[in-house]
Amino acid sequence: MKHKLILFDIDGTLYDHDKKIPNSTMAAIKALQTQGHSVAIATGRAPFMVQPVLEETGIKDYVSFNGQYVYANGNVVYENPLDTESLKALEHTAREHDHPVVFLTHDDLVANIDFHEDIETSLSTMHMAHPRKDDIFYTQHKIYQALIFHQQSEDGIYDGQFEHLKFIRWHELSRDVVPDNGSKMRGITHLAASLGFDIEDTVAFGDGLNDIEMIEGAGIGVVMGNGVDELKQYADFVTKAVDEDGIMYAVKTLNLIEG
Repeated sequence: MKHKLILFDIDGTLYDHDKKIPNSTMAAIKALQTQGHSVAIATGRAPFMVQPVLEETGIKDYVSFNGQYVYANGNVVYENPLDTESLKALEHTAREHDHPVVFLTHDDLVANIDFHEDIETSLSTMHMAHPRKDDIFYTQHKIYQALIFHQQSEDGIYDGQFEHLKFIRWHELSRDVVPDNGSKMRGITHLAASLGFDIEDTVAFGDGLNDIEMIEGAGIGVVMGNGVDELKQYADFVTKAVDEDGIMYAVKTLNLIEG
C-alpha cells in the first residue's frame, strides 16, 4: 500500500457535536498511523486551539488558520499573515456598522469591543470564552486571521470591498477573514512538500464551506455526511456522519487501512 498524507478538519469532522472525538475515529487515526500513513490536521482554528486535539490523537503536523500557518517536523514551515492596512480598513468599516471584530495570532486572540453577544454565542460553539478588548493589538502583532460578526444578509457590506481580504462563513453570526490568496489547500501544498508527499497522494476530510478548495484540490476529497450540501458536490467520496463512524467507514472503504 502506498503511504498517504491524510488531513482532517476538526469541527464537524474529527469532533462531533459535543466537541468530542468518537472512539471509532480515534481507532481509525491509530490504524492509519500504525500502517505508515502521515496524519495531519487542516483547520480554521488557531494553533493554540489545535493543541488539545494534537495531544489527544498524537498528531504532530498541522495546517491552521485556514492555511495561513503551517507546522511540520517541529517547525513553522509557512506563514501568511494579514496586512495591517487591510485590517485597519476592515476595522473602520466594521465599526461604522457596529460589527465586532476579533483578531488572532498564533497564540492569542483579542476583540475590538468589551463585550458583544454575537462573539460570545459564536465562540461558545468551540467552548471558548469572550476575548479581552485591545484596540491596538492588531497593529503590533502578526495577525493570521480575523473574525467578523454579522448576519449573512450583511455579507455585501464586505464582499468585494477589500482587495486583499477573503471572507469565509463558519457560523451563522460570523465569518473568518483571511488573506485573499489564502486557503487550506495552499497550506496543504506547503505541508505536503515539507513532508515529501505529492498532492495526488493526499486525502482530505472536511465538512464546511472553508473546506471547498481542500476537498477539490486534494488527491482524494472526502466530505462528512453531516457536511454542508454545497461542499458535497466537490467530493470524491461522501462518507457517513461523524457520529455514525464516518471516518472509520471512509478509511476502510477507500482501502487506506488493512484488517
